[in-house]
Amino acid sequence: MAHQIHFFMVQEDERELMRKLEPWKLDLYPELTELAARPIPADAAAADLLEGPGYYLAVGDVTGYAIKRGQNRGLWKIDEIDSPVVYFERSLVDENGELRAGKFWVELEASGDYARTGGKPDRLRRLWLEIHGFLKVRYRKSKPQHGQGFYVGPHAARAAQGGLLLREAGRKGELVEAYR
Repeated sequence: MAHQIHFFMVQEDERELMRKLEPWKLDLYPELTELAARPIPADAAAADLLEGPGYYLAVGDVTGYAIKRGQNRGLWKIDEIDSPVVYFERSLVDENGELRAGKFWVELEASGDYARTGGKPDRLRRLWLEIHGFLKVRYRKSKPQHGQGFYVGPHAARAAQGGLLLREAGRKGELVEAYR
């Protein structure tokens, strides 16, 4: 079963998160990449290098596949079910100047044909608990939207108090308010 955490972060919050994850010695892979591309080490300096909308935080060796059709043909995508990764969809400002929600997504239990391979490493589960615990302690919560709450980073909450609008991801995303 997949686990998700929805959040709002600005660049300062991303920098703080990467600083927190630095002892884990993780690699950051872009959502789509060239075969010869090298991963970015997940540290405080990595927050300034992030440009794309999504990245994978890799705990170990990853597997991928080439995209054969469409506009991204020839690029490689990480297989998030087979690989020990946490998907990090960034919270970005859209064309209307509103901060859209991001999310962390991870598959912790191996199922189907992957169950025979021994499952996911325990380090991935510990990383997930570390990320979740960090967000629970450090971030504010939002008013629940459609049964789910959002974590709002301290810098994003400060920006929201200054007039930045927080909006759910998606075409018809609703406005979100942070508590406190």
